[in-house]
Amino acid sequence: MRLEAMQPIEDLDRITLIENRIKEYILQNQLRPGDKLPTEEQLAVALQVGRTAVRETFRRLEALGIVESHQGVGRVVREFNFEPILNGLSYGLVFHGHNIMQVLEIRKALDDFFIKDAIQNLQPEDLVALEAIVQRMVEGGSDNANFYQEDHAFHALLYNRCGNPLAAQLFEITWKVRLHASDRHIAISEIQPGTVAEHAAILAALKQRDVTLAREQLLAHHNNIAESFLAQIEQQTLQT
Repeated sequence: MRLEAMQPIEDLDRITLIENRIKEYILQNQLRPGDKLPTEEQLAVALQVGRTAVRETFRRLEALGIVESHQGVGRVVREFNFEPILNGLSYGLVFHGHNIMQVLEIRKALDDFFIKDAIQNLQPEDLVALEAIVQRMVEGGSDNANFYQEDHAFHALLYNRCGNPLAAQLFEITWKVRLHASDRHIAISEIQPGTVAEHAAILAALKQRDVTLAREQLLAHHNNIAESFLAQIEQQTLQT
């Protein structure tokens, strides 16, 4: 972008002020997801600004996941979710490979905490599904092109049973960030030695409803992943 094309500061400040006013309106009126927001014209009159500035503010709020537009209805408050954060992290960490280790630490802590609730809520059909996933991992071997889909399905099922939708979204964030590590090609194409066996061991602990053992097996799994990424980062550092 050329310097001449940059937006003046005063315009950016105005958009920020309008954004804050709309957020205050949502909070003070205790609007819930799906509740209709004032129109661009109504806000422009109330705030004494142009409709163009209001429209630009709404675009920003839509990008942040705060509001959404429904045809025939207008703009409404959106159900909160981590999708905007997920998209930002997935993009941003492409350029910051070392941050992947911090994300892996967070994921390890989440697994350690939520596995107890997941085990308590697992149904017999869930164990059948997990067994099938691990079996496909075993049959695919080291050349399993679908391994990471199976890997995701295995852990996503556990998070979906932990009884905390926010935790499930946090898992999705850590998963996407991992796949956008600095050396993405290696991250999604090579299966670390012992990974399939680790999933089988986790499954065995789940079948026994043994929380302590499940935590131990998950820890071993995460340590394997962390060692692999550390090796990748060190190799990349030597090549630069």
